[in-house]
Amino acid sequence: MAPESAQVHTTLRRSWQCSPGPCIPLGATAWQVQIDDGQFDTSPGDPGRFVAKWAPATARRGFEAGLCAAEHVEASGLCAGRPVRAADGALTTQAGDGVLALLRLVPGRPLHADDPLDQHWWGGALGAAHRCLRRFVHPDLAKFQAAPVPVAAPHLAMEPWLGPAVSETAAAVRRIMVTDQLTYGVRHGAPAAGRFRLDTGTGRVGLIGWSAAGTGPLLYDLAHAVLCAGGTGTDTLVEAYVRAGPVPADECRAVLPAMLALCAAARAAAVAARIHAGGGTPRDHAELTRLATLLV
Repeated sequence: MAPESAQVHTTLRRSWQCSPGPCIPLGATAWQVQIDDGQFDTSPGDPGRFVAKWAPATARRGFEAGLCAAEHVEASGLCAGRPVRAADGALTTQAGDGVLALLRLVPGRPLHADDPLDQHWWGGALGAAHRCLRRFVHPDLAKFQAAPVPVAAPHLAMEPWLGPAVSETAAAVRRIMVTDQLTYGVRHGAPAAGRFRLDTGTGRVGLIGWSAAGTGPLLYDLAHAVLCAGGTGTDTLVEAYVRAGPVPADECRAVLPAMLALCAAARAAAVAARIHAGGGTPRDHAELTRLATLLV
């Protein structure tokens, strides 16, 4: 269970040896906090503003691998919410049933998935992040799996098209991974529009939320972004990515449709699992219907 705000405050004071202000929740596992004692360097636009981020103990290795990726990206010049190491040099410290990290806040507003100009920023920043990570390695980064959902999972029987979509899209990507020369590297893992920050004062775009970082075909990250942007009509996003990133245009044209189909099938399976477990929300049902139009 994630700690309460008071415990986060105490942990920051003890392990980072700083004088934090109130810890304001940003959801269940993150808190914004002001630290004005001058101990840590910050961006000129957001002096003293940080984010404390918590992860369960079982996810510690992957969480810290993502923190290291963010550290590497920011050292290359792209804002990524890099961690502030604790007084003993550690990336995280124990808090509740998990670990806590202190991250620099990336200034700016979230990108909007349906805005063409924001899609331009989105694709460019994702491509730049992939290029920054070309030489980054970490043993605890999650490995890409083309078939993360067992075909016998009960929720796949909710819709007649869902089980076949999961198995067929996974098989198609596995074939491509064997027969084609793909560009592999470190993926962000969840590059939705809301993970990007546009600083309107400087024009800089940052990318936050590296907990799901892993290795695999870089186009699966782009497919995730395209799916979040609606799945169609995303030429601006894709073109900006190709200009900024390490994946050749011909590979993108040939492979992105299969990666997008797999990403849509995996998303549909996750939504179906929520509906199967507890009925889901109206938004879940609408999302499953939308994904069906991309897969059937």
